[in-house]
Amino acid sequence: PKPSWKKHIKPVLYACIFLIVVYALTISSLLRIKKIEIVGLQTLNEDSVREQIQVIVGSSAISQNILFVPMGEINSQLKKDNYQIAKAEVSRIPFNTIKVTVTEQKPSILWQSGSTLSIFTEDGRAYAGEPNNELKQTLATVVDSTNLPVKAGEKIVSESFVKFVNKLHSQLPQKGIKAATYQVEESTTEIFVTTDSRYKIRFDTSRSVDDQLVDLVTVLDLLKKQGKKPLEYIDLRINGKVFYK
Repeated sequence: PKPSWKKHIKPVLYACIFLIVVYALTISSLLRIKKIEIVGLQTLNEDSVREQIQVIVGSSAISQNILFVPMGEINSQLKKDNYQIAKAEVSRIPFNTIKVTVTEQKPSILWQSGSTLSIFTEDGRAYAGEPNNELKQTLATVVDSTNLPVKAGEKIVSESFVKFVNKLHSQLPQKGIKAATYQVEESTTEIFVTTDSRYKIRFDTSRSVDDQLVDLVTVLDLLKKQGKKPLEYIDLRINGKVFYK
């Protein structure tokens, strides 16, 4: 008969191989993160962002392993700590590199409060820095009649408000209307557009831009047929009704 110890060799051998593989993949330096590559930054400091990522990853042997990189947490925490970041995509590059591709928030509208002109991002936060001439010429400028102070990183308006203003700003010229100013008073649920003809158009920002523009074109066509022009205002805020003077 064969020695009894021989039948135990294979299980022991397999167990040893398994432990070696586990060690190599988790605890050893084989897959330990040695480089954090960051691309896409426009305004943020690269070293500062890298330090934030290192804190999120942690310092233990397991957390430093490229296989266990908390990709979702890096994205969510970077966005939480940096209002400028819209998205942070994390990928692994064999064997020791993680690549973080950052998409920063884009300047979307300008906000005039008193003598201060601020840049607002797509999600309605105030951006640090002043707008250059290109932004002044291309983005809509909304005047805040209440002159509330604005701090960088602070969320001032909703994302839906920003989208409304941008859509309005792009579509008004298509209707033959040139906006001189955009203005909010007590609430961003309403916006008043002063045209280059000096009359105002009052919009409800909680309703569809398209629906209100259809009503606007309808009343302008009606006035044109009657040989009239709006002198003071056109009010589109009530669904299904238009008031003008």
